[in-house]
Amino acid sequence: MPNEYKGKLLKNGGITLNQPRKWTQKEIEWCIDLKEKGHSIKAIAESIDRDVLQVQIKMKRIAKKSNTYNEKHLEDKYFHNELFLSEIKPKSVLDLFAGAHSYYLDKVDEVYTNDIESKFNTYYNDKAEKLVCKLYYENCSFDLIDIDPFGSAFDCFDLSVKMAKKGLIITFGEMGHLRFKRTDYVNKFYGIETLEQFTIENLVNVVLKIGVRNRKKLTPIYIRNWQNISRVYFKIEKI
Repeated sequence: MPNEYKGKLLKNGGITLNQPRKWTQKEIEWCIDLKEKGHSIKAIAESIDRDVLQVQIKMKRIAKKSNTYNEKHLEDKYFHNELFLSEIKPKSVLDLFAGAHSYYLDKVDEVYTNDIESKFNTYYNDKAEKLVCKLYYENCSFDLIDIDPFGSAFDCFDLSVKMAKKGLIITFGEMGHLRFKRTDYVNKFYGIETLEQFTIENLVNVVLKIGVRNRKKLTPIYIRNWQNISRVYFKIEKI
């Protein structure tokens, strides 16, 4: 973590072994970003030069606050999920990052769920990019594919476009990089070089081009923007 993200040192009152340091918003956002990318608490602590216990306590407090904060985000997400299902009327769905409970389980006839965490009782337990390769090789197709990762799932886009028949939903965790004014990741995959170019519209345009390469027209029906992420609902038609 850059040194400028670190807060000022505080006086040690004898309660802690290490020199206490004030938490900054930049430092908190750095931790959240690493956590969403799957890094361990130990790795995060090393990255920010803090004690593991300090980070563990802080992340628990953040998680408690985010549960309340995310209520409106989740309400809006599920509302537009429902609208999109009514729009394309899928009979089969591949939920690539389903988590503990897939939204689609009681709403679509055939639901194929996946999550890399084996503790979740999903149809598949595999890395999303590995699974789409396997499913494409087996000539699978789905009316709708939902890609809702922590972070980015760019490596899944092309094969998902190939297999999706009616719709594709992508949550763009890449937008979180705007917090740190970093364009290195989006430059590599989206050709974005400046912060002015770093917009959800430019990310969407890359997905539209992937569609054209696969002889499919992708039309964004809904674009929803929340803090650090955007979610786009694409309707698919063959060219």
